[in-house]
Amino acid sequence: MARGSINTDISSKAKRLKLPIQREPYWFSLGTGEHLGYRKTGDAKGNWIVRYYSKEHGRKFASLGQADDSPMHMGSNEISYQDAVKEARAEIAKMKRADSAGVEHNSKYSIASAARDWLETWQGTERGKETATANVTLHILPKLGAIELEKLTRQQIEKWLHDQSKKAPIKVQRRLASKKKLSPSRQSKIVYDASDPETQRKRKDSANRVFRDLRALLNRAYDNQHVASKAPWETVKEFENVGLAKNEYLTLEEAQRFLEVCPHDFRTLVQAALITGCRYGELCRLKASAFDPHLAAVTFIQAKTGKEKRVFLTDDEAAFIKLHTDGKQPAELMFKREDGMPWGKSHQQQRMEDTLKAAGIERHVRFHDLRHTFATLLAMNGTALPLIAHQLGHSGTRMVEKHYAHFSPAYVAATVRANKPIYGFEASKPGPQLVQKAG
Repeated sequence: MARGSINTDISSKAKRLKLPIQREPYWFSLGTGEHLGYRKTGDAKGNWIVRYYSKEHGRKFASLGQADDSPMHMGSNEISYQDAVKEARAEIAKMKRADSAGVEHNSKYSIASAARDWLETWQGTERGKETATANVTLHILPKLGAIELEKLTRQQIEKWLHDQSKKAPIKVQRRLASKKKLSPSRQSKIVYDASDPETQRKRKDSANRVFRDLRALLNRAYDNQHVASKAPWETVKEFENVGLAKNEYLTLEEAQRFLEVCPHDFRTLVQAALITGCRYGELCRLKASAFDPHLAAVTFIQAKTGKEKRVFLTDDEAAFIKLHTDGKQPAELMFKREDGMPWGKSHQQQRMEDTLKAAGIERHVRFHDLRHTFATLLAMNGTALPLIAHQLGHSGTRMVEKHYAHFSPAYVAATVRANKPIYGFEASKPGPQLVQKAG
């Protein structure tokens, strides 16, 4: 059966039962430019759709409801073919009236319109909305915004995703654009190697994340009946095996060495990260009221998820936090820079680089890797992964297993050797045989 077949007989359950399951609806003509559609979604399951077309206004679609395909149908909300025809004609009449009144129609509904509606009805966190808005504004609308949803093709999305993975980060683009205006010494600091495998991985990972926002806004447009099919984007595949960044962590000895050479105000922030596993932004916004001395815990709402997070502290850790909350009003920031100003975006980056160099640590360790250190050292000391996930603010252990619980080769070797059963080898026999030692 051809995709999106026209004038298919969908008038009876028996005939619909024989139709193959497919994404595109089967259409039956009700008149010039007027069609009743049947989208088959299961062996005995499908939905009714109406489509109306005019030269002046293009195509419009509407969902009518579920067909009465189930053999157990007994007067539920499922719609028969005869009723679907009646409802389709009524819906088409509404569409014609809307066209006459100048109401926006689907053929004019662009990706820019879909993005606007998606952001206006955003249900996530404010931080998530900021990221989504930036992705839409900087990466989606410039190339795809003007395309009408009904004319969007799989090839357009694939090409956009490929091109997205080849683009330098926005900050790098801006620096390169203004490079001629910079001094030679500052020009030399702008390094972007597009041929570097790690750079390529990061750009593909970034492209995948923007694509997820594009897919989300298109899915919402589909749910709201602005387009008849998800096919143009549903089968586009993300870049594979590019989201597994190499997460670093500090050993206990390295963490102690790092702290010894930290500037005083930055040392305080690093200590807080190591004992709480909090993100940099969370620590910058942490208020004095977050500390509960009775529970010896820090409790606050995570900006990333909007969920409450409570981190439990040892006596020494609680004393450290208390030192930075005593005498402060509940709404005061717990940690500030030495000049009394709040810690801001990117203030930590140069300090991390300088301190790593002073501590003789040659690996690229980010401030966020202190969070990895918190989780990894807990795991290496035998803490169950669900408890680590709880302290990090994750709802499950998947993220812990994937990103945070990294084990050093020495730790793996020592743990495996310590937990293996005790065997004795009879070395005199060819092909070593294992003999379980007694007791």
